[in-house]
Amino acid sequence: QVFVCGDDMEAKQMVMDIVRALGLTPLDQGSLLAAQEIENYPLQLFPMWKFPIFLSLSLTAFFFFYCLALDVIYPYIYEKKDFSFFIAISIPNKVCPILALVLLALVYLPGVLAAIIQLYRGTKYRRFPDWLDKWMLCRKQLGLVALAFASVHVLYTLVIPIRSFVRWRVSSYTISQVLNNKTEPLNYTNAWLSDSYLALGILGFFLFVLLGITSLPSVSNNVNWREFRFVQVR
Repeated sequence: QVFVCGDDMEAKQMVMDIVRALGLTPLDQGSLLAAQEIENYPLQLFPMWKFPIFLSLSLTAFFFFYCLALDVIYPYIYEKKDFSFFIAISIPNKVCPILALVLLALVYLPGVLAAIIQLYRGTKYRRFPDWLDKWMLCRKQLGLVALAFASVHVLYTLVIPIRSFVRWRVSSYTISQVLNNKTEPLNYTNAWLSDSYLALGILGFFLFVLLGITSLPSVSNNVNWREFRFVQVR
């Protein structure tokens, strides 16, 4: 993108035509009053990532301590069971999918609010409130952070079978069946539910990755609006 500002509309349009001829995307930033802000852009460090990162860190801390109190502190106080090792994998594996879904919802929520405001005002040519405008501008960053949490959740899920706690629980269950000389039959309902849950999770993550890829500027510039809308709706 090439930022363009100026008070002469004809001159600004000529510059934007030159930018397009060079294969770049001009972005009209308004009058010359925006020149100082544009000049400071190269000195800014991830300006559109501050709100998504601070928000994700705040939500991560909240849900982490909530799960910590529910899964570790409560059993230790009332049941005298030490599940402190849940902090390493179990609790993060709960927090990551929650954050991924919450942040994904926050990507599409401002669009709904913007539509409601436009319907209430009866026009789409008035500016949105500053808080909503900033929220809508950082939707892409929120989506990519949500994709990062979903990817971490996938990695945590893959290591579950090799956890010491899981292997101990499986071996204990096996030994109890041997001692009781009884083998539990396969529950086909639970098998279907488990496999369906995993299949839907894999499909959902694939669609999430596809959505993140099409949101990248280098990819979104090569697809038309109908193709981009098709991916967003799916």
